[in-house]
Amino acid sequence: MIPAPFEYHRASSVTEALQLLTTLPEAKLLAGGHSLLPMMKLRLVSPTHVVDLGRIEALRFIRRDGQVVVAGALATHWMVESSDVVRGAVPLLAETAAKIGDVQVRNAGTIGGSLAHADPAADYPAAILALDAQMVAQSPRGRRTIPAGEFFTGLFSTALASDEILVEVRIPVPSGATG
Repeated sequence: MIPAPFEYHRASSVTEALQLLTTLPEAKLLAGGHSLLPMMKLRLVSPTHVVDLGRIEALRFIRRDGQVVVAGALATHWMVESSDVVRGAVPLLAETAAKIGDVQVRNAGTIGGSLAHADPAADYPAAILALDAQMVAQSPRGRRTIPAGEFFTGLFSTALASDEILVEVRIPVPSGATG
């Protein structure tokens, strides 16, 4: 099936993406596209505007910050799976990423896109909840941190406001007493 007509916008920064969301409140965000595009093709969603975040390199990273692993929202499943930081500190997350789709999906799909889509059949939500992660959302008002237990509000539904972008996932490094 072919999606309904829409206007495509490519943001080059988080600031630009937030400006687009402010002026186009009905817009949908596109990260890797493995969740949104199939729904558009089936016409389960028909946004009039799509804002592509894929070129925002500032959201494509994984690093350790003390006892927390921080993944930018555009970190691909492959990045999560193959990251030495993730494998060493939170191997459950690396193992989860390794089970997602096939190589093409893992190279394009993103942790932020998957979490923001909140598909109950997705792999990340259970792991993120078990790891007691926090999501960092950014809006024109600033940043806020949302605990995983409060982030998912229902099927395909999150605590993100319509003018917010998921920018980071913060995963505490489990203590040695886990297993």
